Amino acid sequence: MMLKSNRSPHVHKEMIFNRFHGLWLIVFLLFVGLILRLSWVQLGGGDKYHQLAAENNFKQIPVVAPRGNIYDRDGNKLVGNQSLFTAIYLETDTSEQDKLQTAKRLSKTLDLPVGEVLERMDVGLDAKGKTVPRKQPPYYPKKIKDRLTEKEVIAISESPDRFKGVNIILEPLREYRKDTFAVQTLGYVRPFSGAKASLKRYIDAGKKPNQGGYVDWEQVGMDGLEYSFQDVLRGKHGYRLVRVNSQGKLVDVLKEVQPKAGNNLYTTLDEKMQLETEKFAEKHLRYLRTKAPGKHRAPYARNAYAVAMEVKTGKVRTMMSYPDYDPNIWNRRVSPEDFKGLTYVIRNGTIMEAPYDARGYANPEKEFGRHPLSILPLGSTFKPMMTLMALQKQLITPYTTFKDPGAFRYAKATPPIRNSSNHNYGLLNAAKALQKSANTFFAWTGSRWYQREGKKAVDEFQKYTHQFGLGVKTGIPLKGEQDGTEDYRHIADNGSSLGAMVLASFGQAQRYTAMQLAQYTATLANDGVRMRPLLMEKITDEKGKTVKKAKPEVLSRAEIDPRHFDTVKEGMLKVTQPGGTASNLFKNLPFKVAAKTGTSEQDVPGRGRVNNSVFIAFAPADDPQIAVAVIVPEGGYGSIAGGPIAEKMIETYYEQFMKNKQK
Repeated sequence: MMLKSNRSPHVHKEMIFNRFHGLWLIVFLLFVGLILRLSWVQLGGGDKYHQLAAENNFKQIPVVAPRGNIYDRDGNKLVGNQSLFTAIYLETDTSEQDKLQTAKRLSKTLDLPVGEVLERMDVGLDAKGKTVPRKQPPYYPKKIKDRLTEKEVIAISESPDRFKGVNIILEPLREYRKDTFAVQTLGYVRPFSGAKASLKRYIDAGKKPNQGGYVDWEQVGMDGLEYSFQDVLRGKHGYRLVRVNSQGKLVDVLKEVQPKAGNNLYTTLDEKMQLETEKFAEKHLRYLRTKAPGKHRAPYARNAYAVAMEVKTGKVRTMMSYPDYDPNIWNRRVSPEDFKGLTYVIRNGTIMEAPYDARGYANPEKEFGRHPLSILPLGSTFKPMMTLMALQKQLITPYTTFKDPGAFRYAKATPPIRNSSNHNYGLLNAAKALQKSANTFFAWTGSRWYQREGKKAVDEFQKYTHQFGLGVKTGIPLKGEQDGTEDYRHIADNGSSLGAMVLASFGQAQRYTAMQLAQYTATLANDGVRMRPLLMEKITDEKGKTVKKAKPEVLSRAEIDPRHFDTVKEGMLKVTQPGGTASNLFKNLPFKVAAKTGTSEQDVPGRGRVNNSVFIAFAPADDPQIAVAVIVPEGGYGSIAGGPIAEKMIETYYEQFMKNKQK
């Protein structure tokens, strides 16, 4: 017996419709899912698939942007670029044997060891064909060699089948002048591949997925202005998206984005001042070592450090660290022997410790430790500072007199403080004490300060000196600046505060850089207003439009009564007048110069006591425009070794910046 369905035809049709509706919804959802997946591939997974494409037959070749040029303040080019041919390797899908053969051919053509070529090709093979770890993914372009000769370019270009995957491109390479202009201040560049292993700035960039946009063979600043203004000088790279064949040779350019050159840096340095100072210093040091008469002979005077800084703007017009070197050495393979030589010259001695130039000695490593570094006691050049503090603390007045005893004893158990050559200068006031550079007068003021305030005097002493840039960083925009050493603090904390005050009063218990001395001198001339040293005049884009211009910046104002500066300037002016310790200098200028000589004594292990020459000056004395500081380790008297270099800088500044304005 058959059972009839209880469902009506209407209900049956409705069920069939619902099933079709559900099926349609499932199909719709599948399509939505497919579209979302495609969108993810296009947007979210684009990098991955771009990589896969690159690994196949599409390559993105970076076009490195030229770095901006560096000029002196007048537009004379100091650093530029040259375009050179470079061999780039785009890894092919050929066999390991083919890659090994390509490396061997390149080795012969480019005169490079096979192992070195394979290391640069980075195909995971060594010279024996054994597998080694890769440094970069296969699809990354690899630089084999730059500065190809015409012969090398022709050999590779005319035989593509023999050099599978090798392409020739044009690359900008940093080019420096051959006259070693302010070489340590300008700095140098190295490929990013090496920089990312040594400097934190590039180490951090190397940790990023795209290396911060850096290319391994891109040149980056390692020191000096090249480093400090890296982001200004660095351009924006372009690229070429190309299609290559199975042998890695370019078939078609799909897209090309031109690089944008970096901005140009105009420095505050003056070409004539810098070059003439460097040339004069080299000649003068040779004279001191070989021809200077009698007691002025300085057989170990081989180094000199000098800075000229404008008083009212802080612009640095000369910055010399001698000896120097040719920075173009970095554009070739630097040998171990080259590195040894560079250790004596590469450091900027005007802002950090630089060693004695021991090159040429039978045992330079041993000789290196027998001489002072570039940061040394400033000697009597500190006396203007001590005068200001003594006046401010009312230890003396401009009219206070002191009868020079010839030998001043500040404590029973200590040797007396004597003047140079045991002179006795008779009745002294502050200005005359500066003129004669009387150690006894300043030791007396230092002991009086201690007797009045005890150890607190040391703290006050430090506070004032910091206001003039001594014992603190100057703010010069260069990597590695040091703030000197305040030995008097160590003496006070571990021995005698009285001894610390007395020794520091005439500059024998503190050591500073030439840059600190220049800022200190400019602050003296500027009535206590301390300016930041500037090395950037302006920045322009590749079309010459000014992007940024330097603005003078006040760092601090000294807590010194302005009237006291008149007394100090009077004394410093007398230094260059008859009877002063630098009366032999500045006679060819149409204005008077204020100065202070310094002969700092320093005990050196294995040598005993040596005399360093230190000299500071500003000019014109009645309206200061330029301040200079010079350090000549083991140069002897301040006026003999350092003074003539200071004289040369001021004379050249007059010619370059003042002479025409006075007409």
